Amino acid sequence: MERDISYLLSKADDLENRLRRNNLWLIGDPEKSESTNTVAFLEQWLSEKFGANSLSPVFAIERAHRVPFKAPPPGGPPRPLLLKLLHFKDRDTILRKARTHEDLIINGSRVLIFPDFSAEVQKRRAKYMDVKCRLREKQLMYSMLYPSKLRVVAGGKVHVFENPMAAADWLDSAHLPVDPRVAPD
Repeated sequence: MERDISYLLSKADDLENRLRRNNLWLIGDPEKSESTNTVAFLEQWLSEKFGANSLSPVFAIERAHRVPFKAPPPGGPPRPLLLKLLHFKDRDTILRKARTHEDLIINGSRVLIFPDFSAEVQKRRAKYMDVKCRLREKQLMYSMLYPSKLRVVAGGKVHVFENPMAAADWLDSAHLPVDPRVAPD
């Protein structure tokens, strides 16, 4: 019975993430900056920011809305925007370009763009936060693979970790080259 429940929970989580595959979170966009037509505003902004030629010829946002919480008090952080793109390739292009783009700004506010994952996947990815901080300190390149694997590039080699403990153990025992630009503590 426990095995069946575990299987059904993992299957439900997989289905939920497949439904979210074309979704993006846009965080930091000031309240009411999108006026009355959120979809048109975001289509225009994304096309201008990332170049209409880099997105698909049929780039479209199916729907977009603020997360339905009570509006924040004046000076509070704005509610995130959730948008659903028509094509997942556009989502991948936007995420890839957002990583390297320094000036994602709307009305003077810096904007961050993230993929939309289920709560379960977010919890599993959050367990890597300490390891990712240590990797940033050592200036090592890393990325997260779906659903929750850590990919690290060090010394010209790629290392993939299934859990944060294995990554932390590797980081403790690895003889990594010291970056001469970083002064020791």
